[in-house]
Amino acid sequence: MTTSTDRARFADLLAAEWIKIRSLRSLYGLFVLGLAIAVASAWFEGRHVRVAPGAASFFNPVIYPFNDLTWAFLAVLAASFGALSVASEYSSGLIRATFAAVPTRHRVIAARALILAASMAIFGLVDAVASVPTAGVALSGQLTGLSLTSPGVQRAVLASTLLLPVAALIGMSIGALIRHPAAAVTTAWAALLFLPDILASGTLNLPALAEGAPLSVWTAVADTQAHSQHPAPLLSTPVAWILYTAWPLATLAATIVVVGRRDA
Repeated sequence: MTTSTDRARFADLLAAEWIKIRSLRSLYGLFVLGLAIAVASAWFEGRHVRVAPGAASFFNPVIYPFNDLTWAFLAVLAASFGALSVASEYSSGLIRATFAAVPTRHRVIAARALILAASMAIFGLVDAVASVPTAGVALSGQLTGLSLTSPGVQRAVLASTLLLPVAALIGMSIGALIRHPAAAVTTAWAALLFLPDILASGTLNLPALAEGAPLSVWTAVADTQAHSQHPAPLLSTPVAWILYTAWPLATLAATIVVVGRRDA
């Protein structure tokens, strides 16, 4: 049974984790850099579109505000921040004081995960909402009518908003496992960007696993794939949404297990 004291203590943990997160200057740098990259990419992609007369119906306008490479970079930035949020405390020894004050480690991790996910969701929402009208203005005269109310755009905004907390929680799990800031960040980048390509390569030939990778799932959910005769294989939308939900839950569970079983 959960008592009011338990709720109050968990609220205190949330407040403490929020103080830690907001005291990091890298958080504000991440927000500024991410927004600049998202907006600049949306503008660049939109301005360089050249559509032949009568060919507009063959284009997927959502790919311009939600360019795959841009949002993959934003995802690894969020994953890096998540990895550092844990690994830096281990490297500095601050984690010992945290667990001495709150011996129930799973509550600390749950509070940190909630604050981290909320921060990165705001990060993703701001970038997504700013990218759509930017691309819409840049596309003026080529592909008209792209706005936040256009078909498919709201789903892409939602998927992109959720991508960054998903990536951050994956990074958090990696940081808890590796504990060394530089190694954790490197591993987070490799896991999100390079591992899916390795899985899909001729060496391993495991395309089904590559399709379940977070960035591939985001592409399927947000429908940000360019229309072509030979599109890359993607999961169906219902399966992609299930995996999109499973990724943060699985990584959070892994973080709790790792932190609970290893010495600080």
